[in-house]
Amino acid sequence: MTKSYLLSIREIQGQTGPFQCLGSSKFLALKLLGYIRPHAKLNDFLRSPWAKQHKDLSPGDCFGGSMAKHGTVFNETVLPAAVNEPSAGVKTKPREPGHVTFQTGFATWSGHAGWADAKLSHGTPLIVGVSLGGGTSRDHFIVVFKDHDGQIWAIDPLPRGDDEGVQQLPDTFEFGTPSDISPCQPPFFGYFV
Repeated sequence: MTKSYLLSIREIQGQTGPFQCLGSSKFLALKLLGYIRPHAKLNDFLRSPWAKQHKDLSPGDCFGGSMAKHGTVFNETVLPAAVNEPSAGVKTKPREPGHVTFQTGFATWSGHAGWADAKLSHGTPLIVGVSLGGGTSRDHFIVVFKDHDGQIWAIDPLPRGDDEGVQQLPDTFEFGTPSDISPCQPPFFGYFV
């Protein structure tokens, strides 16, 4: 993948969808996995006939709001619609039947960044909780993934310039090694399975 391609499919919170970094990051991860058309936007889904018929579910909040409050509805109803339902307007070509879910490794990976490194090395796009101010608390989500060529990328949904919105990381990048995108403490990683 190239930086220009990633910039073209990047989700930008408050522009291509609601001002929700988690929702933007989850939607981008679905694009990287091939479930969502690469140039579809989260707003396309949120304005779709399916979303209008299911506004009582708050599809935007399910994508980017509290996982404790919306996680079950997201995995059981909203996510299957986004990746399978034609009236949701964003899915790719028909896929084999199956159910994808969003998982978090908050408790499992706490103190074990090597687990996240293993997922990353296998090409799993990770939604990573980071600190905007460089501290240890989680106040933002980005996507980190390794492409088919082995390049590692960090994609930030904040409305920033090109140089900051998509960054190629060193081949030696590991979550346990301090860097500009070190995960918050305790680490939060989300991914689709």
